[in-house]
Amino acid sequence: MTLIMWIAIGVVAGCIKRMVFPGRPGGFVPTLVLAVIGALIGGYIATYFTTGDLATLHPAGFGVALLGSILMLLVAAKLRN
Repeated sequence: MTLIMWIAIGVVAGCIKRMVFPGRPGGFVPTLVLAVIGALIGGYIATYFTTGDLATLHPAGFGVALLGSILMLLVAAKLRN
């Protein structure tokens, strides 16, 4: 359940990024994939340091998943320029 929520957070962050910056290089699918990867990495890091269990929903995991998603999109944008 937690993994699905992290993926959903990544998809939402990717969609928001494409709405805010529609003309930027890169397509819709690569943006979503990067956002989901960032959310999964952030969620795993938060789970490792807080609860240590993927089966439980933890608010810190959601926050760090969102942060990881945004960070991954920012890094990708900087590398493209």
